[in-house]
Amino acid sequence: MIIAKMLEKGQIVIPKEVRNKVDISPGDKVEIKVTKDGVSILPLKKSFTESYAGCVKGKLTLEELDNLYAEKP
Repeated sequence: MIIAKMLEKGQIVIPKEVRNKVDISPGDKVEIKVTKDGVSILPLKKSFTESYAGCVKGKLTLEELDNLYAEKP
């Protein structure tokens, strides 16, 4: 069992072994689900463009890249 403590501002630190196991790092988004049994925290999958952000130089936003990818035949 892995235990984490909630801080004063409602923040919870996800232990390193869990972050490594589910491959999340600072800045990644997580989904918080409230169920009848409690709360679960799940990593959100990155979009295609988020996965490759920073690989190509230019001034396109993630939204513009998503639109370009959607137009691809």
